[in-house]
Amino acid sequence: MAPVAAALTKVLITGFGPFYGVTNNPSWAIASRLPATLDNNIQLIVYPAEVPVAYHPVASIIPALIAEHQPDVALHIGVAEGRSYFAVEQSSTRRSYEFVQDIYGEVFTLEEQAKAWGDAEAVLQTDLDLNVIVDGWQNGTLHMKWPFNIGGRSTSAGQPVEVVLKEDIMETEDVRWSDNVGNYLCGFMYYMDLVEMGRSGAYKKRDVAFMHVPLLKTEEEFQFGVEVTVALIQAMVDDWRAKGRV
Repeated sequence: MAPVAAALTKVLITGFGPFYGVTNNPSWAIASRLPATLDNNIQLIVYPAEVPVAYHPVASIIPALIAEHQPDVALHIGVAEGRSYFAVEQSSTRRSYEFVQDIYGEVFTLEEQAKAWGDAEAVLQTDLDLNVIVDGWQNGTLHMKWPFNIGGRSTSAGQPVEVVLKEDIMETEDVRWSDNVGNYLCGFMYYMDLVEMGRSGAYKKRDVAFMHVPLLKTEEEFQFGVEVTVALIQAMVDDWRAKGRV
């Protein structure tokens, strides 16, 4: 007897636009290159534009996307300029966004936070099991090869590029668990979606994650980022389905 096909799983994806010093944000470069579907009945709902690195657009876009699409899982992507690895973040904190200006010179006041988040806890975590997910993510990326010098990775002086491309296979620490989403728009977006998915997602669970990517710059690196992201999405959906929310 043929195996029963998995029920459709909808995954919401976003990527950020330019901000200080980053004119081509790799988070959007990756999101915009993702396919519409993945194997095993996974549908990717990619927000069709760069999300501005600004509080009020995020505070408007995220609740509207969840209300419209009722995603099963969400993944938001941002860039961490100083990192040479990919990381999925565990939690986000309700911070003092009234003091940190966005790209438009605006802040998100305490009054606005109270209206948007009510009495939500100061620290919110994903309901996905990131330890299990990262294990699956690492296994799913072991066959991949890093483009040369991606995100600051380099090899010994004089080593030819073709040797790097042949031998620089990903290691487990190249994709990893983290709990350092930051206190700017990455942390703000993650906290916003953790609140909203807990309120109005398809299962009222915080089945959402935030991934930081290195400062990818070339088309080859962007395509590599797509492969790494697809592997993460598949691991996230596997965990979500294993919890029986299908």
